[in-house]
Amino acid sequence: MPTVYFTTSQFNENAHLSAEDNGVPNMRIVAVAADKFYRERISKERAAPVAAAYFDEMIAKLTQPVTAEEKSPKTKTSSRDTIKVTGESLEAALENLNDQFLSSQWTDGLPVVAPTVERVKWMLSGTTRSPEEELGPISPRNGMATVEKVAINAVMAGAKPEYLPVILAAVEGLADPQFDELHFATSTGSFNLVIGVSGPIADEIGMNSGLGMFSYGNRANSTIGRAIRMAMINLGQTWPAANDMALVGRPGAHAFPTFAENQAQSPWEPYRLSQGFAESDSVVTISVTGGYGQMGGTKIYGGGAVALVPPENVLKSVIDDIKSGRGAVRETPNGPVSGFGGSHRKFFILFNPEIAQELQDRLGYSRESLQAYIDDQTSVAFEDLHPAEIASVQRAIDSGYIPADRVETFKAGLKPGGKVPGLLRPGDAHFMVAGGIPGYTITMSSYRNGIYKPESHISKAVSGATLTQAGRTSSQDSVAAKQ
Repeated sequence: MPTVYFTTSQFNENAHLSAEDNGVPNMRIVAVAADKFYRERISKERAAPVAAAYFDEMIAKLTQPVTAEEKSPKTKTSSRDTIKVTGESLEAALENLNDQFLSSQWTDGLPVVAPTVERVKWMLSGTTRSPEEELGPISPRNGMATVEKVAINAVMAGAKPEYLPVILAAVEGLADPQFDELHFATSTGSFNLVIGVSGPIADEIGMNSGLGMFSYGNRANSTIGRAIRMAMINLGQTWPAANDMALVGRPGAHAFPTFAENQAQSPWEPYRLSQGFAESDSVVTISVTGGYGQMGGTKIYGGGAVALVPPENVLKSVIDDIKSGRGAVRETPNGPVSGFGGSHRKFFILFNPEIAQELQDRLGYSRESLQAYIDDQTSVAFEDLHPAEIASVQRAIDSGYIPADRVETFKAGLKPGGKVPGLLRPGDAHFMVAGGIPGYTITMSSYRNGIYKPESHISKAVSGATLTQAGRTSSQDSVAAKQ
């Protein structure tokens, strides 16, 4: 079928790369001048001349005969080569290496550690897993991640071999068929990834779980986050303004924010247990976020006196943040509409230890009861729903957007005396204890369901470690071995 794809000049390279990635490298594309399209799209009257200016090009691309190259497009090939970089001195060679890597789009713009054969072998000493083991393809260009390729990127990021099992688990999360790394990696919005580690391996490799956990100065936190970014650059082949289309870039662009759970000061059982893992497991969680908000931990008054913000106030702020995702009813030419019921968010909440302890000791919340309370308090009473919201929730049920096991709960909410959940599932308010005393509670949110794949939050067990006692074998490995 004759087809032409319209884009703007700002997205022209992205369109061609996407066409190649999806098996139609010779797709016929018309690129409208971005300045004209975006400025004149305000009304049909202003947009019409812009459309008319590209009409002849569209007709030509729809009617020109199909070429031999279009009938039999070339397939992408990959090669495995080493390169030699030289210079008049070691310093000059390193500078040449960084220049070549950046011009080849193999790095993030910061200096890298040269991934020599010896250095990669050293990195691989951190795992028992085979260098050839495939972890899965990485979007958007679907390069296959192997243990060795991830190790190369870990070397470049400045990581140590004992960090490699954690990095591999994070990459397994990225490559999981259920996890939507494509949207956050390529969206025009400044979505990002946050990486949390729950389990004994975090202490063994010296991760920061307390004060300054998102800051500089900790090699494990910094290089684990950077290694994942490097893997996305080299295996997913992302690049700004080519297929990573974040309009103003992404916060923490060089190294994804990475932290460890502060189990030593937590009043609750570890996060990994809530996700079905064992106490002995070490688990890496990756979660898409659109940004985060700080909730008060300590207020400072004149004269140096300090007082803890009441935990119920912090909890109310968290609940209000979740409820804000309900959105608003909008008036349109076809009547009022609402997205409530069809655009749920998930949340990754980091309670600082002081607030977590108060929530348990003074208010009596366990992990389970707190999750149930948040689910209840973020639900909306039927009597408070606008008719457009009722219609929106009903559409979400009828369309199959609401999971089958939650349909009856949502239906019950659409009756007098009922409450419609604000979370698609109660577990969509994930929380860990992290940070120091004093500290802040942080909420991070993003879309609940991925745009291209189902999940935007996933956890993977660490396995195959050789240089730490933790992370050698996960509970899932033990179950698989017995089976």
